[in-house]
Amino acid sequence: EAEELRKRLSGKAVRIKASTGEKGKLFGSVTAAAVAEALASQHSASADKRDVRIPDAVKQTGSYPFTVRLYPGIEADMTLVVEAE
Repeated sequence: EAEELRKRLSGKAVRIKASTGEKGKLFGSVTAAAVAEALASQHSASADKRDVRIPDAVKQTGSYPFTVRLYPGIEADMTLVVEAE
């Protein structure tokens, strides 16, 4: 079941709209909890915020690679797309 979910999610994007200031800089940052929530609403896949691994702090609009752990040893590589509201 987790393997099927990995195949369905790998390579997909999760889009999040955030409030921005000048030059696409966010007010605050995009958290793993926000990504997990967006993953559930956009792809019908539940993941705990502790299972979402974003390499760097997301403080600007743009695309960022991240990994979501679906089951021990099974992970899906995805893309986070942060857009201005």
